[in-house]
Amino acid sequence: MEQPIKNKKTIKTTIIIYCIICIIVLYKHINVLADSYVNVSLYDCLQIALQNNISIKIAFEEVNGALSNVKITKGSNNIQVNGELRTIEILKSDAANSSFNVPGKDTLIGLFIGASASYKLYDANKSNYEQLKFLEYNLAILSALKIKNNVIRDVKITYYKLLLAKKKSELLEKLVKSFEIKYLNAEQLFTSGQRTLVDVSKAQVDLTNARLKYERAQNDVSKIKSTLVSLMGLPSDGFDIDTAGFDINNVVRDIPYNYDELLQIALLYSFDIKSTEINQQIAKTQINIEKDKRFPQLNVIASLGYENREIQNGSFSESMSDRDNWKPTFHAGVSANFPIYTSGVVSSSIDRAMISYNKAIYNAKTVTDSITSNIKSYYTTINDIKIQLDIARQLVDNAKKYLDLVQKNYDIGIITQNELQDAELNYIQANIDYMQIITDYYVNFHYLISLLCIDENTLFSKGAALK
Repeated sequence: MEQPIKNKKTIKTTIIIYCIICIIVLYKHINVLADSYVNVSLYDCLQIALQNNISIKIAFEEVNGALSNVKITKGSNNIQVNGELRTIEILKSDAANSSFNVPGKDTLIGLFIGASASYKLYDANKSNYEQLKFLEYNLAILSALKIKNNVIRDVKITYYKLLLAKKKSELLEKLVKSFEIKYLNAEQLFTSGQRTLVDVSKAQVDLTNARLKYERAQNDVSKIKSTLVSLMGLPSDGFDIDTAGFDINNVVRDIPYNYDELLQIALLYSFDIKSTEINQQIAKTQINIEKDKRFPQLNVIASLGYENREIQNGSFSESMSDRDNWKPTFHAGVSANFPIYTSGVVSSSIDRAMISYNKAIYNAKTVTDSITSNIKSYYTTINDIKIQLDIARQLVDNAKKYLDLVQKNYDIGIITQNELQDAELNYIQANIDYMQIITDYYVNFHYLISLLCIDENTLFSKGAALK
């Protein structure tokens, strides 16, 4: 009896150890998930956004819906078989010989149950409706790609805005500390009679302004971070980006195309331009649909099942349950439907479709003009900002050289600490101004890239985008 007891204890101990191991592994896995959104890179942000962004998900559901409409339209043009239960009428043998018979009086009411099939033998709009749904499907794809393209653009812009905002916040924090030291020095010098009360007051004002700028910078970081996590479809808790090894100068990339080449790329790849072209085809197809409604529709109809012609003879339940009352039957025929007089509906519908087509042409011209104007505007702005960047770099370099010179003079006791702090403040402010210009450059740069609707790496393979 002791051996089974020992085996039970061994099994119980093994199960407990296994559960503990599972809990430890699960805990570590949870920690990995909790840390997975800390120090994320731009690539990580893009991948998460492409998976979680609600706008992208909705857009591709629209694509699935449009594809379903294509299948529905194609299916409806093929043979349709349905179960059917309907009443039938049989003319009585003793009915009055007249051109008008009263149902139930001159006819017997019967019941048919079986299967019915219908097929469009001829419909001038058969291919038109299929073409229309296929064009709408292509339009939905372009719309989804445009939304995806815009999300990628917004994530990139917001990511680098957040990077630069954090760098700016770090610089402003240094600025606050410098002003704090300057304020303390001014108070000490005022106490010893070497500074006036005006100097102390100015130092206090400068410190307050620096603190205000720092708080605003912190608020900007929080707002930009919220925008980024919203684009990524994530909660804001526990999220942060990787700023280690970030080189601010690597953000700026020169575009290896002139204005005419950029415009050519946009005309080739722009989702908006392609959408206007499809909208024109849709409008043209709608014209054909309205015109072809003037032609007849021919349908083949067939029914196979059982008829009961004895429903009115005796009890309904007995008539339904008597198998001898149900006789096999088959019906087949052709139906035609065509307009004879529509009070101008057909011609007015054609006119309305023509108006939609004209509007689609005008809209295509508007979209092309808008893209052309925007590309020119962004291209010109980027070139202007590049000039500003060169000047800003010179200011940063000069401020750094001046700071180094002042530091040397301070080390040998030639100048005061206040003069050294002024040089430090100038250097910090020059860097802040430089980062603001880079932010403007990056925003305009990616708005320009998004107009071209082409992958950034492909774009920078000079000539590949123009093939």
